[in-house]
Amino acid sequence: MADFYDNFAGIVSNETEQVIFKRVFLSDDGQYVLARILEKCKFLETCENERDMALNNFAKELIATIYWDTTNNRINIHSIIEYVKNKLRRKNV
Repeated sequence: MADFYDNFAGIVSNETEQVIFKRVFLSDDGQYVLARILEKCKFLETCENERDMALNNFAKELIATIYWDTTNNRINIHSIIEYVKNKLRRKNV
């Protein structure tokens, strides 16, 4: 069910949102930005407090929106973690 913010942003449904997120975050620059967002959200770190947990949960929600496989109804989180580590490593060199 759409709420005020969905209507304000022009988002019609979750499917449309997923298409938009995929288009943005699966581009070359978008992949680097996604990796940096996940890094800032402590996706690859141990959560030490409630703030860290909230950031980490946001990162997981973002990943679910972008990488959800509708055919298998799952996400291969291990391959995503490896991808993020490699993406950050390559840009920092």
